[in-house]
Amino acid sequence: MDYQDFPNTILSALSTGVMVLNNKLKVISSNPACEQILGISTSKMRNRFFPDLFSYSGIDFNKCLPVVTEKDVFSSTNTVLVTPHRKIFVDITITCLGQDEIASSTKSWPDTSSSMLLIEFKKVTRERVMEHERQQESQQDAARELVRSLAHEIKNPLGGLRGAAQLIQKDCGQDSNLFDYCKIIIEQADRLKNLVDRLLGPQRAIPAKYDNIHSIIEKVRKLLELEITNDISIERDYDPSLPEIKMDSEKMEQAFLNIIGNAVAILKENKVNPGLITIQTRADYCISIRGKLCHTAIKITITDNGPGIPPEIADTIFYPMVSRRAGGTGLGLPIAQNIIAQHHGKIECQSFSGQTQFIIYLPLFADGNDN
Repeated sequence: MDYQDFPNTILSALSTGVMVLNNKLKVISSNPACEQILGISTSKMRNRFFPDLFSYSGIDFNKCLPVVTEKDVFSSTNTVLVTPHRKIFVDITITCLGQDEIASSTKSWPDTSSSMLLIEFKKVTRERVMEHERQQESQQDAARELVRSLAHEIKNPLGGLRGAAQLIQKDCGQDSNLFDYCKIIIEQADRLKNLVDRLLGPQRAIPAKYDNIHSIIEKVRKLLELEITNDISIERDYDPSLPEIKMDSEKMEQAFLNIIGNAVAILKENKVNPGLITIQTRADYCISIRGKLCHTAIKITITDNGPGIPPEIADTIFYPMVSRRAGGTGLGLPIAQNIIAQHHGKIECQSFSGQTQFIIYLPLFADGNDN
């Protein structure tokens, strides 16, 4: 064997897909496993701009690749990629190859004086995807029970607080400032009681009411824009062709308020300037939701350019009391997840330094079966 060809022999034998890009993000080479995973030959991929290989990808390559070129490493698990021929779930790792690594590259790759990127693809089996969803479902059930327990603990002293405010209000007279303060306490206590009752009450069936998802998001956006400063903006990228779906509009509004409002708070807290939140809606197909295949779903992607989720809480952000904000309660995401689940959908999160993305899938049919 010619030892100069030994690296190529190793790459050809790997079951992991390997691709190399030049400094302009164009494909230089790929191994047979990469061709098999993506369903595209190297000859058809060579010299093409890498993001253009995919009609859809679960990550924004244009934002993550600059991070990699700074000698950082980017990785993403259970990432969906859609090529002209197939839709696949893969684990992706992107690494920057410095000039030392390039100097030792095989001769089959063109010489270049700039850094190159090495991309590894590992195909995710359907069993692993379903196992991941089962873990999410168990996490959601645990979160719901914890929230209900917390709601019980809140409800008991809440009645005493309201009663005490009523007694003070009765004794002080309507002309006293205390009367107005007690009125505020009573109103807020009633608001909290209604929230607790919703947490403790039975899960209502989704009402037979069709609504446009964009109208719900727009209500939330207009509400939040009253609170944000000029250094934070919310951009929209809607697909106007999406049909209405059956939903509880009030609950869905609360879910989006929790998610988008959390992004606004993160950008404020970390003084990100300019802060940007992007809301995108699209149709998506053949999505696995809670172990069932959904042929057609609405996909809502909410992206912020904040610092990202700390690695130590990345796997537990949907648990109650877990928050990436210093003053956060850790209840917003579990409640949002519960609401999405009631609509037979699912919510996912992908995050790295400089970007956090929440992806919501909602079936076009409320029963979760669009056959």
